Amino acid sequence: MHKNLSIPTIHRFANMTIRVNVPDHRPPHVHVVMSDLRDAFVDLATLAMTSRTLRASDITDALIWIEANRAYATQIFTECNP
Repeated sequence: MHKNLSIPTIHRFANMTIRVNVPDHRPPHVHVVMSDLRDAFVDLATLAMTSRTLRASDITDALIWIEANRAYATQIFTECNP
């Protein structure tokens, strides 16, 4: 089990964080939250991004990190949301 359930952040950048919310719904996904609180939902199976306020180009670094660490993010999501 992921030991830091009270802190859903799994990676930080200067202007955004990648989070796994607890509890959360399926499918496994992460939330990319900007420092100004705009956010995006990224499906871990498809890497499809959904947001009303952001474009993929706004979170390029996060999308690259998510793709490279997809297994880790999926594991954290599954442990935090059994």
